[in-house]
Amino acid sequence: MNKKIKQNGPIRVADVTIAQLSHGLYRSTATAFKELVSNAYDADAEEVRIDTNYPEFDFISCVDNGMGMPLEKFLRYFSEEGIGSCIKRKNERDRTEIHNRPIIGKLGIGMLAVGQLCNSFEIESHYNENGMDKAYRAEIVLRDVDIPDKEDVIKNDDLITKEIDVGTWEYEIIDFEEKKRGFRIYSSDVRNTFRYEMKSSIDEKDLNQISFRFSNLHSEFYQKSRKSVRDCKPYLETIWELAILCPLPYYDKKKKYPVNLSSFSMQDKKSNEFHQATQLIQSRQAEFINYNFRVFFDGIELKRYIQLPTEGGTIPKIYFLDFDDIVFDSRLKFSGYLFAQVPSAIKPLELNGVQIRLRGVGIGGYDSTFFKYYKQIETIRSRWVSGEIFIDEGLEPALNIDRDSFNEHDEHFKELQVFLHKKLDTVFDEINAIARERSDEKRSKKDEESKTYLEAIIAKELKGKFKLRRRNLLEVDDPIVVDTEKGEIILNTAVRSVKKQRADNIIRAVMLAYHTARRTTDLEEECNIKFYQLVKDIINELI
Repeated sequence: MNKKIKQNGPIRVADVTIAQLSHGLYRSTATAFKELVSNAYDADAEEVRIDTNYPEFDFISCVDNGMGMPLEKFLRYFSEEGIGSCIKRKNERDRTEIHNRPIIGKLGIGMLAVGQLCNSFEIESHYNENGMDKAYRAEIVLRDVDIPDKEDVIKNDDLITKEIDVGTWEYEIIDFEEKKRGFRIYSSDVRNTFRYEMKSSIDEKDLNQISFRFSNLHSEFYQKSRKSVRDCKPYLETIWELAILCPLPYYDKKKKYPVNLSSFSMQDKKSNEFHQATQLIQSRQAEFINYNFRVFFDGIELKRYIQLPTEGGTIPKIYFLDFDDIVFDSRLKFSGYLFAQVPSAIKPLELNGVQIRLRGVGIGGYDSTFFKYYKQIETIRSRWVSGEIFIDEGLEPALNIDRDSFNEHDEHFKELQVFLHKKLDTVFDEINAIARERSDEKRSKKDEESKTYLEAIIAKELKGKFKLRRRNLLEVDDPIVVDTEKGEIILNTAVRSVKKQRADNIIRAVMLAYHTARRTTDLEEECNIKFYQLVKDIINELI
């Protein structure tokens, strides 16, 4: 039995900028949880479980089975040097020891993400240090009163580099337990805003429908929302977004995730670009599987559930992205894919755009502006495209402190932006051409169907007195020619009254209705009635 040793002190952060984290830096609940997941990933955990005590949401916990946080490290970050002073990748350490994962964290500020969800929390770490099993428990209480407002910082330069106390800590040594090996964060001091948002987002009817299988959630909620995951409200939206952002494999190993290969034509499958893009996806999937990392949210195992195309009856196209060059004296290397489905929007809309994955983690979700690609972004066709870019080297200095957005003036970001926009020029040229061709084919088919319908109506009215013919009469300027001697009404295919095909068809149909009505009766009143009826039937079909 370890002798109980307790110590306490103020929580220090390296500067006032990081102090703002305890106010809440992250744009959503999912991005706050993502930081806790990333810490577990860097600690070589094979499993991390997040619990919100659904449906009450009065308790939060994040438990992993990784290497834990040694007490010395806890004291250094929370008290001595301050949170934000950590360099996780010191001594050129870039990958984890056990699973050889690319280390996500850099400054050691991720733990404060939980401060966005609660006012205080406890941590418990069971770990091995120099061959000895150790454990401790600590309580963290956050406070806002000593943190300068942004306006105060602007007015007082001295505050910029000043160390800030953002709360207090207290720890005690406890007995090591093998079954608890790893790190855990938990709190019953949940912020009212979090609890209210989550609790109010679950309807009574949803309580019986929410499944603890991710695939069932998709079939029951996400696929039914169709247009946007936001339709599912904050709790289910958090689950979906967290799954997309985390360094996790796609939903299945089958060839339909994330892109259903069977939806492509044989000609597309023979192309070099198709093979490059699909091989990239398969290799990235294999990487994520080999990292041996699982995330559970309220008992639901998360995976990236992406299935393209998202609409049936579309023409799918896939494009390969590849870049490797020195940009301003440092290497930038990335690869990726763009997927387009013509002519339907990607659903849900949260998959529309392109997502950058840096060290396996999704940065900021899918950007539907394609990093400000203004040439096509305001057209409906931009909604047909989705994609991912995997960064292998570089770009990281452009990452903002929230790890959810980029400094758009960074040289690497600009290079990626230019490369992507140039590729999008090619993509949109091709899908626009496909859309036009498909539209022309549909219009031609509709025209043929309309013409068949039109001729059937006219033939029925003429009752054999006249026959309807199609001829190319180059010497005649009229679209409709009546030959009373031969008993024929001729559709002159050599003439178009106006340039637009649809308008020409309507004009021709009205003229045909008129000549038909004139040939079916000699009575003026009956002729007018017949003409009106024919015009109504024909126009209704054409329009």
